[in-house]
Amino acid sequence: MNISTIEMRDASKERAPPYVQEKPPSYDSFYGKIKHARDTSDGKIDFLKEAMKIAGASVGFIVCLGLALAIPIACIVIGVRYLDDCPLERFIPIYLVVSGSATILPMLLKICMSCITMFSSDQDESDSWFACSAYTVVMLLGCFLLSWYIAGNVWVYSNYDDLSTNSTSENYCHPTAYYFSFWLFTSAYILAGCSCVVSCICWCFSLCQ
Repeated sequence: MNISTIEMRDASKERAPPYVQEKPPSYDSFYGKIKHARDTSDGKIDFLKEAMKIAGASVGFIVCLGLALAIPIACIVIGVRYLDDCPLERFIPIYLVVSGSATILPMLLKICMSCITMFSSDQDESDSWFACSAYTVVMLLGCFLLSWYIAGNVWVYSNYDDLSTNSTSENYCHPTAYYFSFWLFTSAYILAGCSCVVSCICWCFSLCQ
């Protein structure tokens, strides 16, 4: 073997890029946390619970929750604006104001809890106390909102046939206030129905596997 061949081999070795071993996904990332939960969960139900906790502490969830604040804010604005413009059922604009105000607080608490979970690696005693207090407030407001939601359904749907857009009529209610309330309830039922259908389909696929 001559000297030129040896020199060419040495040069090719020097030009070869070093081997870099690929690192596994970090558990600090969203994908890593989901993968870790899937590997350590005791079943599909347990994995679903852990995945919901991880998603609830993600940046995307906080952003979506912040955008969703537009709905209760719109309820408050429309309810205050047309508070005296619904003799058909005076509780319809009141419903909008109360439900919007009672919905904003638990949403803000959920954003705060998600931020604490996301930015604090080790929760101290004060964080645990805040989370327990926040969950208690959310549960109490949830019970109130459920009862208030049922009452709102009665006020809106029971007066649908009697609605008049004539401002001089006793059955008058401003169209913006009434139809906003009507479609608020109707959209909630549509979304609930779609969620049930998707959940049933996913459940059937999981049983077939």
